[in-house]
Amino acid sequence: MRKLLFMFLCLAAADCGAEVFKCIEKNGKTIYQAAPCHGAAKEQQLDIKSDPAKEAEAKAKLEAVQSEYDSRKAAQEKVDKERAEQQRAAATLEFARRNAIAQQEQAQAQQRQAEALERQNRYNNNRPYFYLPPIAPRFPIAPNPRPSPQPNRNRDNPQLRINP
Repeated sequence: MRKLLFMFLCLAAADCGAEVFKCIEKNGKTIYQAAPCHGAAKEQQLDIKSDPAKEAEAKAKLEAVQSEYDSRKAAQEKVDKERAEQQRAAATLEFARRNAIAQQEQAQAQQRQAEALERQNRYNNNRPYFYLPPIAPRFPIAPNPRPSPQPNRNRDNPQLRINP
């Protein structure tokens, strides 16, 4: 900031080739102005001469300050550009990470949905399509008076025979 102020002061000093009038009023007050004095005041024109050596020195300083300012500005722009690139890369990585998480969640949701459909199909396959209530017989059925002969499996296999 100081260098920028110095640069403006150097520019202002280089443009001092204007006429300056020194006016002394009746009460003794001195005023410097660019226009000639009023008739009632004492007027003296000042001749301001510029020194070419000082002007050349001021211009050289101004160019040095400008070149330093330009180099700092270029360095700052480079840093800003790198920072913006890093932020863009970080944003791209964050987007990719969130996209991967979303895809994983979507795959898990599809897996849960497939399992739920499979459970529902298993339940529907075991369930009868229609329901018939049990029919009560009109007449009571008498039990069979003679039981049918059951083959004695232990009689054929002596190892399985049970001795009473």
